Amino acid sequence: MARLWWARLPVVAPQGWAGLCGGTLVAVMVVMTFMACLEFAPALRAEEAPKPPQSLFTVPLSVVVGEPVKVRARGLRLEGVTEVRSMTAGITTSLLSQGKVGLPNGVPAEKAGDTQVEFEVHFTADLPVPPPTEMALLLVAPHGETPLRLPLLAPERGVLEVEPNPGFDKAQVLSLPKGAPLSILGSIERPQDVDVFQIAAEAGGRLRVSIAAHSLGSLLDPLLTLHDSKGALIATADDDEGSRDPQLDTTVPRTGPIYLVVQDANDAGSEAHPYRVTVESSAPVEPVAAVSFVRDIAPILQRHCVACHGEDKAEGAWRADSLAALTQAGASGAESFLAGNRGASEAFVRITSTDADLRMPLDGAPLSNLESDAIARWIDAGLPFDGISADALFVDQIPPPVHPAAPSSYATLPPVTALAFTPSGELLVGGWREVLVIDPASGGVRGRIGNLPERSSRIVLHPAGDRFAVAGGVPGRLGEVRLFTLSGDLLRVLAPGADIVHDVAWSPGGDRIAVASSDATVRIFDAERGSLVRTIPGHRDWVLAVTWSPDGSRIATGSRDRTAKVFESSSGALLTTYGRHDAPVRGIIFHPEGEEMISASDAQKWDRWKIAAAAHLRDTHLGGEVFQLVAAGEFFVAPSATGKVHLFKLQDGEKVREYDSGTGRRVISVAASAPADLVAAGTQDGRVVVWKLSTAERVAEFPLKP
Repeated sequence: MARLWWARLPVVAPQGWAGLCGGTLVAVMVVMTFMACLEFAPALRAEEAPKPPQSLFTVPLSVVVGEPVKVRARGLRLEGVTEVRSMTAGITTSLLSQGKVGLPNGVPAEKAGDTQVEFEVHFTADLPVPPPTEMALLLVAPHGETPLRLPLLAPERGVLEVEPNPGFDKAQVLSLPKGAPLSILGSIERPQDVDVFQIAAEAGGRLRVSIAAHSLGSLLDPLLTLHDSKGALIATADDDEGSRDPQLDTTVPRTGPIYLVVQDANDAGSEAHPYRVTVESSAPVEPVAAVSFVRDIAPILQRHCVACHGEDKAEGAWRADSLAALTQAGASGAESFLAGNRGASEAFVRITSTDADLRMPLDGAPLSNLESDAIARWIDAGLPFDGISADALFVDQIPPPVHPAAPSSYATLPPVTALAFTPSGELLVGGWREVLVIDPASGGVRGRIGNLPERSSRIVLHPAGDRFAVAGGVPGRLGEVRLFTLSGDLLRVLAPGADIVHDVAWSPGGDRIAVASSDATVRIFDAERGSLVRTIPGHRDWVLAVTWSPDGSRIATGSRDRTAKVFESSSGALLTTYGRHDAPVRGIIFHPEGEEMISASDAQKWDRWKIAAAAHLRDTHLGGEVFQLVAAGEFFVAPSATGKVHLFKLQDGEKVREYDSGTGRRVISVAASAPADLVAAGTQDGRVVVWKLSTAERVAEFPLKP
């Protein structure tokens, strides 16, 4: 056996046997320690070896050949990159900067990247013609290097998004190349941002639109919508099968400009939300589907006509709530709908009229091009009927959609957009295509109530506490309110529409329901029969909040048009408009005495004001956008984008206490129960926090998942 050098070292021991033992023990310990070091040294060296840089995605996601282009690569350990080396002929690069970057709220570095490197791409005369479809790069750092590949687009095939383009009036105008796709490179840079593009299109043509974002590492959960020149919805697409990156294929209904809108399905946005949209136009590839009365026509009439031409109210002696009534002449004696003859169908003539005094509905928004085209095809086809009975009301024949089942588990945590406490103290939480029934003390799931659309905007308990309403839908595609028993049995579906429902409120007696929608109206329904009682117009944009006065005689609303309004519930007459928020109004409640209002907005405050003359009384700033107001006994609570929930006295507005969800979180929903002594908050990053209402003691915190 080979002898090691340390085995020859003399051991000097003190006098006596004890000293000898002590010296021997020291030698043994030295040997064991050294051998342990030898054994674990390779493992320590492997753990401490620096990792190479890693790129997660780039902004933009592709590069257009031509002028020099600045590119930012986000990822991990990029702060040490010293060179960005081009490996493609005809392309050179120059490093501009590198370093740490901030992370979006609640997003880990492994997804968004906490470092970035910025470089500029130059194209030289040596670039091949036609250019390659992608360029190869190498990110070089002292501790390693990593490859990066960037798609290349020919100048006529790619365009960069130009801000600001947040609406139809500021849309970025694009020109599609003939017979070839056009790619748009952009980014949803902040929460609730939308990007709008204008495209020329001809009737009967086909538009194919796809988006690449999530599949390329972007945090964007894309939502695509197409609108006609009047802003009416043509088509929408959210998640594609097996992917969060949607695509749509649609026929252009009319010649004129088409507006393409890109947004995040969860209203998120940051520098880590880039996208590449590809648009291509072509000739029609399939015939128009046959029209169905129950599926296509009855829902249109129910939405737009029944409020003024129904069982309880029949203006012009004409009803539009059943096929038998619909085809009868009104007070004018003219045929309302005549098979095969649009021009002789008085109802159709008035639906499509450009005369504001003649057009129906008189006080509501006009029908969209898609809706009027569907009715035209129904008339041309001879008024075919595929319902139960010509005498049955539409509300009893229109089949509510059956939604896809909720996933057994969530791939990512969805934003917590809706919360409510039951009388027994359980927490109802709006999940992905479902409402979860949760024990607020532990976060344990006690039940799952499905058959709901993707997003729940609001959950509201009936005054008797034996049922609840869920408002929601799919942005740009579907809106509705579903009524359930506490055990999860579906009672009725109300207010079907083409865009999401933002809020819902039971009347004090529980016999009526007010629905706040994206069509700028509030609709009042009979809660038992499901029939539409009244449509109240008056806003110029989405209605985001609605509530009833304590005696049920008035309805108050808050809107994205930056106003709060109060109406008579019996007639829909406008009583007052409050316009001092200067930002979308997301929450509104009545003062207990019924003559004052409290409304909150994205202006980071709530205002108290008198209904008479809309007189301002006071305001309180909360340091962040206020997404909701909820009354709880003698108090009301307000969630804020600062991550805090604030408790105020309802009588005088004095602050009582606050509840802190944690640094950097955006609280977007809230629920409170005075009997249960609990308040709960939902955050943008998919978590629920519960406190004692009376003490602000934290009870629980848990992620939103089954």
